[in-house]
Amino acid sequence: MMKSWLKLILLLALIVPCLTLQLPKEASAAVQTIANGTPWKDVNNASFQAHAGSILQVGSTYYWYGEDKIHNSANFKAVTVYSSTNLKNWTWRSYALTTASSPELASAKIERPKVIYNEATNKYVLWAHYEDGNGYTLARVAVASSSSPIGPFTYHGSFRPNSKESRDMTIFKDTDGQAYLFSSSDNNYNLRLYKLTSDYLGIAQEMNMIYEGDHREAPAIVKKGSLYYLITSGATGWYPNQAMYSTATSLNGPWSALQPIGDPSTFYTQPAFIFTIQGSSGSNAIYVGDRWNPSALGDSRYVWLPLVLNGTSASLTYSDQIQVDADTGFVAGVNNGTLLSQGKPATAQTAQAAYPASRANDGNYQTGWVATGVTWPHWWQVDLGAVKSIKNVQISWYMYKGSEAFYKYKIETSSDNVNWTVALDRTGNTTYGFTSDSLTATARYVRINMVDADLWNNPGNWYTPQLWEVKVFGT
Repeated sequence: MMKSWLKLILLLALIVPCLTLQLPKEASAAVQTIANGTPWKDVNNASFQAHAGSILQVGSTYYWYGEDKIHNSANFKAVTVYSSTNLKNWTWRSYALTTASSPELASAKIERPKVIYNEATNKYVLWAHYEDGNGYTLARVAVASSSSPIGPFTYHGSFRPNSKESRDMTIFKDTDGQAYLFSSSDNNYNLRLYKLTSDYLGIAQEMNMIYEGDHREAPAIVKKGSLYYLITSGATGWYPNQAMYSTATSLNGPWSALQPIGDPSTFYTQPAFIFTIQGSSGSNAIYVGDRWNPSALGDSRYVWLPLVLNGTSASLTYSDQIQVDADTGFVAGVNNGTLLSQGKPATAQTAQAAYPASRANDGNYQTGWVATGVTWPHWWQVDLGAVKSIKNVQISWYMYKGSEAFYKYKIETSSDNVNWTVALDRTGNTTYGFTSDSLTATARYVRINMVDADLWNNPGNWYTPQLWEVKVFGT
């Protein structure tokens, strides 16, 4: 007869595995909160340098490739490679390319590096815009490849696709494995599309032109279902401008008419790339923009915004922070408090009949208030309806292409619309197009006092005071 203790051991051996199977799964990575427009550091507290690049997911790891601008120069230093599993904490892994990778790179410009993976060749393939170190007229693409996402990458040279100019560009790998080059060409007048060879190292075929004569650059593309969304910027050098988007069911077109996305400065960013988080609860797209600082390129900032894709519509709304969960695919913009000002009574010192004060807090980035004349200072204000705790004010500023300006202004507050306090003095502002200011104030009325506008190419201020949109956040 089997002893009782032996029976107990056998019974436990059967029960314990069953209990183990019923334990909850390991919790997903915590939701990460990422701050926009602030200096980013890697896990070793070094300056994060990956401008105008791309993100590639390999398994559960994300690799970010970009331009190293720590030397504050437009000339090439290196293409960096960082890795992360949660999209917030990034580890520097290597240089994909440096000035020593090829004699052609010793004195050059390498911009907008993009990397995709080729399953057939088991290679990671990098494309970028190439110029020599002394000019901006070569207008070539550069190509490199590696058997590892962190390199080393072998440089294969530079060329003009089909002998045509190529400046700002991106590459895109479709769901069927075919890859394409989107190329700003002909002095940025046209945006061209090319099909890549099966090894992704060359041009197989020139496709239909996407935009002709529209002066679009900085292409970024994403696919959702069977629909492609293409976002581009205008061509205004380092100054921000209005991003536009088109959609198509085929990369070869036809593409829909260009439509604005975001505010008229794209929240002071230029499209870098779009990437999609594929998670257990779904997938969401993120717009990544570069906030260029031409006087200190190494201090250019990064902005991540949820890209909302709904049918043939695409939209961007600014938030000071973004929350992401790499495991579940969760993405959400986060501001400091709730939006208090939208649709509330607004007044201004003066207003044109067709552009009343109410157009600057109607929730539409494409409508605005305009004063009756060129009179500075000038004010616009909103009545929140009750005394509130004010924490953040976002302003979309008017700019004229070719004569872009930054605004010197003050944010003033009042509880009675009679006695006003300067809650924040921004007369030292040098930011173009869009500002997001944190402040601490308790008030019912919020006034934007526009003191002056400083045009980069004109000592005189000929601007008419106007605002596209003002958003006041708080509790």
